[in-house]
Amino acid sequence: MTRPRAPLPVRRLGYAAFGTVAPAAAGRRATDAFSTTRALGLRPDDVVPLGARRFEVGGDPDVRGGYLWGGPAREDGPVALLVHGWGIDSSSMQALVPPLRALGYRVATFDAPGHGVASGSQATMTQFTRATGAVLDALGDAFGEVRAVVAHSLGSIAAAGALAARPGASVRCLALIAPTCTLTGVLERWARAELRLRRPVVAEIYRELRRRNGVPVSHWDVAGLGGDLDLPVLVLHDPRDDVVPYAEAEAVAAGLRGARLEDAPGGHFGILLDPGVRDRVAAFVTRHASTGEEVIR
Repeated sequence: MTRPRAPLPVRRLGYAAFGTVAPAAAGRRATDAFSTTRALGLRPDDVVPLGARRFEVGGDPDVRGGYLWGGPAREDGPVALLVHGWGIDSSSMQALVPPLRALGYRVATFDAPGHGVASGSQATMTQFTRATGAVLDALGDAFGEVRAVVAHSLGSIAAAGALAARPGASVRCLALIAPTCTLTGVLERWARAELRLRRPVVAEIYRELRRRNGVPVSHWDVAGLGGDLDLPVLVLHDPRDDVVPYAEAEAVAAGLRGARLEDAPGGHFGILLDPGVRDRVAAFVTRHASTGEEVIR
């Protein structure tokens, strides 16, 4: 059972009082809240999605595997990897499976550390990025080329970081849907709008996140991590997104070579379900990652 959370006004008052007398302790507590991946404490049933099968991931204890649509043989086509955002799981990306399968791609998803069926209820960006890289490696070893990566929201940082650490990867294009550009921006918006934290407490969060991640919060920046990526990037974002500001997508597009920003409807989460978005992602992958040898299914 998960202990019920106090109402938001009560939590704000608690952090205000706690932060005044013990900012370091309040900062550690707030860091736990910021790092939480299950706002309601829920974990989905460990059921393989319809039409998929499991694949294993080795070398990283935080991700045990994922789901793959398509056959096991290398000859069955290249792979497209879908990376979900923070606080949701791989199921949020499944609307993108049919259009990519129709292009002849095998499509892979996974639950990031602390998300979905993965263990735990907290994670760091270091864990998320390392897990994304481990999945890329496992898919490449088992099934051949991973030609396309599609990421949503904070998963964009994990995808950019994992690709930047693998300059020889076979990925030919990257699509970012409603991306966050920096973890700093996420933290500042959360601290201001969610809990209205005092600056001494926020400063403690920065220190604690650096300790947990091994790098400063500013390290997690799509443009900073992916500035040297030499591949086409499609950025789709709703100007009316009330979770991640449109300015984040503008910063991503300005900071990545070969990036193109396009407006898309649906808000922060509904954008993943929009038929036009699915069509644009499929067309982008066809243009930049397909060779003409894929079989239409």
